[in-house]
Amino acid sequence: MNKHLKDFQSFAGLTKVKADFRRMSKEARIVFSTTDGPLRTIITGTKRRPTGIYHSAKTGHAQPYESQAELLFMQQCEADHNVVAWLAQPHRLEMFVEGKKLIYFPDFSVVYADDREEVIEVKRDKVREVSGDLAAKLERAERIYRAANVTLRILDFSDLRAEPRHSNAEEIQRHARTLFFRRDVFLLIDQAHRDSSGAIPFARAVEVLGGDVPGKKKLCAMIVRRHFGLDLDASLTDDSPVFPVLID
Repeated sequence: MNKHLKDFQSFAGLTKVKADFRRMSKEARIVFSTTDGPLRTIITGTKRRPTGIYHSAKTGHAQPYESQAELLFMQQCEADHNVVAWLAQPHRLEMFVEGKKLIYFPDFSVVYADDREEVIEVKRDKVREVSGDLAAKLERAERIYRAANVTLRILDFSDLRAEPRHSNAEEIQRHARTLFFRRDVFLLIDQAHRDSSGAIPFARAVEVLGGDVPGKKKLCAMIVRRHFGLDLDASLTDDSPVFPVLID
């Protein structure tokens, strides 16, 4: 996780990332967890908003969330085949400004299949909440992340409740821990390759995997594990294309 922000420490080939961080080292430092999991994991229960732990099948981590909006984002990361890995509370950014140290804890770090990395800040209402000192801090953080080829993006309920992505993701991730076997994966890949499009309709995929609820649960679990994918931003119907995910 933290592909561009962290791997420069251990992968000699990422010379540009190393150079980016040498240039920014005088103005910022990034601190990661020693376990490669969330840096902040303590949920105190003192806040009135929803808090809890999301057990991610995709990442294998118990991921802490501190709001309903954060939980929605977790569900969408879990269901999106374009998301290779994601982590809540991924690191601490320390920014040095005129002899003072500003601390920023981003909510998420996300690595995508096309090698992009994003740092995500989640708010309930970004228009109302992102102002003043916070806006200035985020602007400075955005510039620092950009030096490491990482994008900072701010999301809120208006983004995370957008349909049909919200409902599709919620349904798919619900079945993330359903058991399936390698032979199920190979069988469905074979069926998809028989079509010139390289895809198979959702209802047909469910049928191949046993039909009805058990077949649907298996398919959803395979999507979470990135064996297959579908368009989360399109209405999910029996004819929705399901396609194998190419993994390097």
